[in-house]
Amino acid sequence: MQPLQIPLAVLLLCLVASIACAQKKDLRMSRYSNSLGNNKAQSAPELLEEATGIMETDPQGALNKVQDALAISIERNDVFNEGKCYLLLGNLNENIAEWSLALENFVRAKALFLSNTRTAEYRKALKGIGQANLNLLRYTDAIDAYTEAAGLSKGDEQQECNLGISEAYYRLGQYTKALEVIDEETSGPDVSGKIVTNQASATQIDNQRAKIYARTNNVGMAQNIYQNSARAVQMPKAQAEQKAGSTEDTKKEIADVLHDNKQYDEEIALRKLSIEVNTEKNKFDEVSEDKLAISKTLVVKGETTAAIRELEEAARIADTTDNPATQTRAYLALADLYEKNGRSKEALSAYRKYSDAATRNEQRLETRSAERSDLIRKQKDIEELTKGITISQHEDTIAQGLVARQRLIIYGLMLILVIVSFTTVYMYRSSQARQRANHLLALKSLRSQMNPHFIFNALNSVNHFVAQNDERTANKFLSEFSRLMRLVLEHSQENFIPLYKEEEIIALYLKLEHYRFRDKFEYTFTVDDQINKETFVLPPMLIQPYIENAVWHGLRYKTGSGTLSVTVRQENNGYIEVEITDDGIGRKRSAEVKTDQQKKHNSTGIRNMEERLDIINRVYRTRYTVQIEDLDKENQTGTRVRISLPPTETHHAA
Repeated sequence: MQPLQIPLAVLLLCLVASIACAQKKDLRMSRYSNSLGNNKAQSAPELLEEATGIMETDPQGALNKVQDALAISIERNDVFNEGKCYLLLGNLNENIAEWSLALENFVRAKALFLSNTRTAEYRKALKGIGQANLNLLRYTDAIDAYTEAAGLSKGDEQQECNLGISEAYYRLGQYTKALEVIDEETSGPDVSGKIVTNQASATQIDNQRAKIYARTNNVGMAQNIYQNSARAVQMPKAQAEQKAGSTEDTKKEIADVLHDNKQYDEEIALRKLSIEVNTEKNKFDEVSEDKLAISKTLVVKGETTAAIRELEEAARIADTTDNPATQTRAYLALADLYEKNGRSKEALSAYRKYSDAATRNEQRLETRSAERSDLIRKQKDIEELTKGITISQHEDTIAQGLVARQRLIIYGLMLILVIVSFTTVYMYRSSQARQRANHLLALKSLRSQMNPHFIFNALNSVNHFVAQNDERTANKFLSEFSRLMRLVLEHSQENFIPLYKEEEIIALYLKLEHYRFRDKFEYTFTVDDQINKETFVLPPMLIQPYIENAVWHGLRYKTGSGTLSVTVRQENNGYIEVEITDDGIGRKRSAEVKTDQQKKHNSTGIRNMEERLDIINRVYRTRYTVQIEDLDKENQTGTRVRISLPPTETHHAA
């Protein structure tokens, strides 16, 4: 390039950058104008008042109004209303338990209110910081924020702050200090000679005091306080879940202490009182939870029949309130008790209801997670808008001239570079996240395809015993099968489970197959004692399909009795090797004797396992491998399967 062309190229680049900056500025102002929409005639206080009114029922609409109010406040340099916007954003974050975002917004609000620390808004920001830190387990920071707020407050507001301080000390295990804070607050009269507290605040203080007494082994005092406050005025449920001193929280603390002290009758009486109160208040979800807890205590006492009645009632109430979370717990516990009492038919029915409730609960959690993600994404958009408005205002104040233009061009180019980099990283991460989600969905699908095949074979075995009029063996097999089904259902939603749980599934499965083919094979199952079964994890139902293949396609067709060996051993490189060996007819002979339908099922099962391992290796960046070979290569009989399981640390690293 000639020397004259260099300045021209630079000038062209600067011109392009200037146009890009101007276009970007116009775009920001366009987005700002569009964001105001029909609300451009309203003031920031009016928008904030409307947002507060719909915050509980329409959080998305509230966020839109906060966005408009924030844009107006920043444009007009209205620091006070800008702080109120962040205060309301913090409250919205509290409602969805997004405590990190809540803390960020409350801290921003506090900084904007620093010019006048005597305002109610400054105290609200401090209390918000205290509550967010409390839920983020930053108890010292919570105490600092609440202490500052208490020093600026009076009456009920001061009591609320002291309740927060007491709760922080309570969670730290400093029960004496927690009680001192409460006692100091309620021991002194105000200027009129009366204790400054309303009924709701008094109930909170009583509940807090009862919790502390329960944890300091003064259970009798705790019970008396709880009984007096159980029927008192309570806060709304959403608020009570976030604040210290709720009656339900107090009841749980006292019940836990009674249970730990083996005072089971007192615990049951306490929960029955809670059931009576909550029934009067139509809080049937709490009633169902209390009945679940009572059933567990009755099981400990050995009163199984009464426990089953409580569980049946808990499940019935959960059905009427359509609470899948409670239904899941109730039906799983009910199925377990039915099974232990030999009521296999009812156990299977309860397992089916548990499975249905678990599916609906997962769908509900996914919906809530999506709604929560939308709210968080909307807040990110608000942050982006405020940054854009701030930058636009800054650009408007830049003095005209060559130096200012050069700076503007440089800033614009840097901003474009940052945006392009951010967009590229964001798109890459979004793509990776979508791929990972798709892989996990495919993995879940493959896992669900394995269970019907396994259940079909097991039910065929039950049918075989019934056909032989072997009712006793059929009942015994069905009881063991119910137990196995419970284990499979419990672990089917997990990506990884400890080795000892997989060992339990395999041992029970081998036992069931031996019931069916006891004249066809004997088996051994050994696990290396050096393996830490509690910490080593692996995908559920990873080993069982290969054992099933050995029994159903190798040993079943052998003339005479065969041998199946399952060995789990520790390797020197940290890996664990699972070796499944059978002296059956071998893969070649098995393929010859199988029907077309059997070949199709076997091919599908092996292919599913290969796809499942491939997805696991890609998603979690692990190295699960499977090797299958003939035991007797010359005669092509017998089969050996080696499954290599990587160390648990690789999953954490992924």
